[in-house]
Order: sequence, then C-alpha cells, then structure tokens
Amino acid sequence: MTETLLLRNEIKGSAYPMILEKIVFISAIVAFVYLNQYLWSSTDEIVYQWVGTVALALSMLILTEIIGRIMQSIRASK
Repeated sequence: MTETLLLRNEIKGSAYPMILEKIVFISAIVAFVYLNQYLWSSTDEIVYQWVGTVALALSMLILTEIIGRIMQSIRASK
C-alpha cells in the first residue's frame, strides 16, 4: 500500500509497458519517413506534397495514439 498526496492508501499496480509504446512510436517515425519519400516521388505538385506531408504526420500521430489507447485498455482489462 502506498499513500497518495490526498492521504489515500492505494495498491500499487503493474508497470505500464513503456518500451512497447516507444517501439510503436519509433516505427511510426520510420514509416513516416519512407511513406513521405514515396509521396514526394509520386506527386508533382509542391502544394499537394506539403499537404500530404502534414496529413501523413497527423495520421501517424493519431495512429500511435490509438495503439497506445488499445494497449492501455488491454492492460486495464487484465
């Protein structure tokens, strides 16, 4: 039992799998680099290239957040 700042006694839970979340984040960065290179080589308009880059970055960020939430829900259900 540990005592919190509000003087509650709580049981310490299991550790969150931070290494797994870091691996997902690093793989998203690597995927972004390769997909962005493909996007820039297949599109001729510079405006579309920049819009695609921003959209790709946002989608990778959202994807990693969704994977993190799924990992949290799986961990909480055990």
